[in-house]
Amino acid sequence: MKRIIDYISVIMFFTIVIMIAVSTVLLGNGRSVPVSDEQLSPTQTVDEYLLAGFPLKDSWQGLRTGLLLAAGRNEIDGSFFIDGAVIKPVSGISDDAADAFVSSVNTFASENSGVSVYAMIVPSASGVYSADIPSVGSGFDQKRYIEDLYLSLDRSVAALDAFSTLYSSRENYIFMRTDNSLTSNGAFGVYYSTARKMGLNPRSLSEYDTEHAMTNFYGSLCDELSVRSQVRPDSIELFVPKNGTVVKSAECINSRVSDSYSSVFDRNALLTESPLDVFVYGSRYERVDIRTINAESPRLLIIKTRETNPVIPFFVTHYSRVTVIDIEKASLPLSAYAYVGDYDQVLFMVGISSFENVAQGLRDFM
Repeated sequence: MKRIIDYISVIMFFTIVIMIAVSTVLLGNGRSVPVSDEQLSPTQTVDEYLLAGFPLKDSWQGLRTGLLLAAGRNEIDGSFFIDGAVIKPVSGISDDAADAFVSSVNTFASENSGVSVYAMIVPSASGVYSADIPSVGSGFDQKRYIEDLYLSLDRSVAALDAFSTLYSSRENYIFMRTDNSLTSNGAFGVYYSTARKMGLNPRSLSEYDTEHAMTNFYGSLCDELSVRSQVRPDSIELFVPKNGTVVKSAECINSRVSDSYSSVFDRNALLTESPLDVFVYGSRYERVDIRTINAESPRLLIIKTRETNPVIPFFVTHYSRVTVIDIEKASLPLSAYAYVGDYDQVLFMVGISSFENVAQGLRDFM
């Protein structure tokens, strides 16, 4: 195996030399470009900088990935190729991020005692399939981490277990193969297993029609390695209630833009470069305020990250109003988006892949 990889390394070396020569002739004038320290970002090496500006970067990256996979490698640049899927592990979460999340949610609950508060941390594929990834199986344990985090929450905060249901369904298509997002099937499982703890009577899967919205989707994990032939494309499916939608309106707001819709699905997004924005308008808006025909039902405020978007449409069917705030997109404090007293329940729903980034800013947001 080592000899094969050595041969491939030689092939890759001469390939990139030829590619550089061709790109220089076709796209440049032959002059060398000096790289100064000021041109590099704090985490960028010289070779990364040069690769970023390399005219045939995508072709080179795709060739490199294909050759390494052909040699039997299943780990490339920190991502794993398993059964036609790309899995990018979450390496770990800092103590500061955990402390920030716990203290922010606990403080929020104590200051809003008239509202039922819930917290859900949604694991990534690398957590659910850790046994299939040796270096992950012996490293960051998402299940234990989430459990410890829940134990640190105040008793007034109800923890919703998404890990167990996803793990028990791991033989099914519950995560996108080429993106960090849940599939609709995985999202339904999360909703169905947690709804009762929120006082809801969840709908069964038989109450939905499946709309095959897109059958050849390649997500961000695939794009990072510029490889498509070695992975299986994803399908984007929408679970649509058989008895019709309950949604009357969806007001989508940014600091400078306000748009009105009549669905939780933005089918126009399927024609864009971000098809997953079909679920509750993705991360295009800071706030989405959804009103339904269920006038006597409770009201729900959701503070979420991108990976959890497919879960939200299932919850909408139980409420008169659902306001969704994208913590990754929000540029203002919570009070600028919603008055907490207008709601009966508040759900913090965060994907663990985004946890490190959003937890630190949660204190200021609250």
